[in-house]
Amino acid sequence: GSALELSCEAEGRPPPLLSWFRDSELLREEPGASRLDLPLPRLAPGDAGTYVCVAENRHGTDNRSLQLHVA
Repeated sequence: GSALELSCEAEGRPPPLLSWFRDSELLREEPGASRLDLPLPRLAPGDAGTYVCVAENRHGTDNRSLQLHVA
C-alpha cells in the first residue's frame, strides 16, 4: 500500500518523446518533456513487473528499465 514515484529524465534536440511502459503496455507519455514521472500511489502485487522509460526523437531511441517486486 506504499506510494512510489518513478522518474525519467532525458535531453535532446529536438526534445524527445518520453514514455513509460510496463511489460510492453504504454502507461504514460509526454512529447517534448525533459522529465516524466510515473506515480504509483498504492503499490499492490499487480504493480510488479518490468518498467521501461523510453526517450525518442528523430535521431534515435534510448531506454532504461527496472524490475519492480512488490511483497
